[in-house]
Amino acid sequence: MENDTKTTSNFCILSGSCEYKLDSQHRVAVPSDWRKQSPSGCFVLIPGRDQTLQLYTEEVYNERIGKKLNSLSPSNPADLKKLRQLGARTFHLQCDKQGRIQIPPILMDFAQLKESAAFIASGNFGQIMDGARWKAEFEAFNETGDSFLDVLD
Repeated sequence: MENDTKTTSNFCILSGSCEYKLDSQHRVAVPSDWRKQSPSGCFVLIPGRDQTLQLYTEEVYNERIGKKLNSLSPSNPADLKKLRQLGARTFHLQCDKQGRIQIPPILMDFAQLKESAAFIASGNFGQIMDGARWKAEFEAFNETGDSFLDVLD
C-alpha cells in the first residue's frame, strides 16, 4: 500500500500502510512521507492497545497525549502509578541518517515484534505492529466486509 499525508490545521493526517524488516539492532525505517511531518526527525513512541505501538510526531504527542497526562494528579496514587508505568515505556526517538528509529527492547517485547514491523496510519498518529500479524489481520478483515467504513458515517 502507498503512504500519503495530509495536513489539517496543525496536525498531519497519515495514510497508508507498509512493512519493513527490523535489523539486528531493532532499527526500522519510518515511512518517508511520515518523516516529512516531523522536520526535526523526532518521534515519540508509546505502547498502544492490542499489542501495538503508537508513533507520534512530538507536536501531536504534546497536544494529544500531553494534555491527558497533565490532567492526572501526581497526588493521586492511582494516577501516579499510571504516569510511572507509561513514562517508563515512552521514548523520544530521533531518526538516523537513513530515516530509521531504534525500537527499545521493552517495546519490542510489548508489541511482540519479530522480523518486521508494519506501519499503519491511524489518523494523526501511526500504529506499529508485527508485520505477519498485521498481514493476517488485514486479510481476515477483508473477508468480513467493510464495517471499518462506519467511521465515515
